Amino acid sequence: MFKAVYGREDEECKQALIAVLNLILDRKDNPITGIIYKNPFNVRENETQKESILDIKAETEQGEVLDLEIHLLYDADFIHRNVYYHGGMITQALESGEEYVKIKKTISIFIVDFCLFPQTDQYASKFLFKEERENFVLTELVELHYLELPKVNPGRKKTAGELTKLERYLEYLRCAGDASCREYLEDLRSQGGKEIAMTEKLLRKATADEIVREQAIARDKFRLQQHCREVQFKKGLAQAFEDGQKEGIAQGRSQGISQGISQGKEEGQKELVRNLAASGMERQQIARMTKLSLETVEAWLEG
Repeated sequence: MFKAVYGREDEECKQALIAVLNLILDRKDNPITGIIYKNPFNVRENETQKESILDIKAETEQGEVLDLEIHLLYDADFIHRNVYYHGGMITQALESGEEYVKIKKTISIFIVDFCLFPQTDQYASKFLFKEERENFVLTELVELHYLELPKVNPGRKKTAGELTKLERYLEYLRCAGDASCREYLEDLRSQGGKEIAMTEKLLRKATADEIVREQAIARDKFRLQQHCREVQFKKGLAQAFEDGQKEGIAQGRSQGISQGISQGKEEGQKELVRNLAASGMERQQIARMTKLSLETVEAWLEG
């Protein structure tokens, strides 16, 4: 329901989005005060380029181009796709014939319901172009922000009152609609700031048609990502087939082909199981989705 709340051409939606952006980007000194919704399609300029679709794309009154997205499941292409989509924003941040000094700042914000960076316990990460050894910034024209929801309040060890304003908002996003979090949600609402209150109000106002439409869009995006995963799997299978053929020259061609196919299929399944587990999916759900036995899923994850 992300777009139904923040992505509609409505003044209340705009004000809620502005409040959320200022909170996430910590814009106390230079707050965003106005936005214009932009076409979420990064249109390809020639037949060889891919077209990309962003969740919410907007431009601030300061001329910054923003992309705000929420993702529930991890896939192996996630970071690569982020970089590609952001590249599309950069190329479209300069009008044809304009001087390069007029290029607009681009900011991507990804709220994810899985652990993306195991090398850190912090839930908020900001990436810039920096010099590798001395750490000085090349330019502030490009920013990528990642907010990992599972790291905000793991195990709910902190009460709502002990969380920061941003942490309360992120916890609200993660728990909204979950009946098992009812008391915790009430605490978040009572302790939270205007961002939660505005989001809650818009969520209640969102019409059934808008929600159904957004769910349909989400399903289309999921099917597209599933198709990409299948393509990757087939590539891996083809490589395994080729490796099996080469090995089969020494051991027997038919045996090598059969072994290559079997190993390729199993490795592809193992990678999918690991990715689903990393996204926070329960093992029973993984078994149902992949049509594997629970014992096999557990063995692969613990092996």
